[in-house]
Amino acid sequence: MANLGDKFDVIKGWEPGGDASIDQSLPPFKSGGVPVTLLPGNIVKMDANGDVDVASSAANVTLGTANPSQVYIVLEGNGADTSTQFVEKVVVLRGKLTVKTDKLTPAQTFTRGGAVTFASGLLSDHGATATTQQIGTVLANNIATDGTIVVELDL
Repeated sequence: MANLGDKFDVIKGWEPGGDASIDQSLPPFKSGGVPVTLLPGNIVKMDANGDVDVASSAANVTLGTANPSQVYIVLEGNGADTSTQFVEKVVVLRGKLTVKTDKLTPAQTFTRGGAVTFASGLLSDHGATATTQQIGTVLANNIATDGTIVVELDL
């Protein structure tokens, strides 16, 4: 069961096809035998063992010198959800989807129509001259009213 006080919601996921939203249940990375806490809305990356952990920083895609990072967004985390803690897996989404989230890097502008990237598992403003991987576009900025943005992601 998800935390009802959380401000993360999937507004739209695309149907099966080229832009489909695909869900997977993946184990969280363990540090010292203890799984890291992943919350709904966190941006995560899979390691070589198939575990997921907070995606620390986006790839620098200047002149195509680096491959973009394959990232996911957490749908069902293991922070307050006892079922995901019990099975030691979190549910993540990849593909094209529209979400409302409060998992944002502080002090960012998130201009409507502006691009977003990620840092430390949170969405960040891409900026006009950014060379990092873009993962979505801001559709609405509701930070002043409820602390969220609506963003269309292409993961």
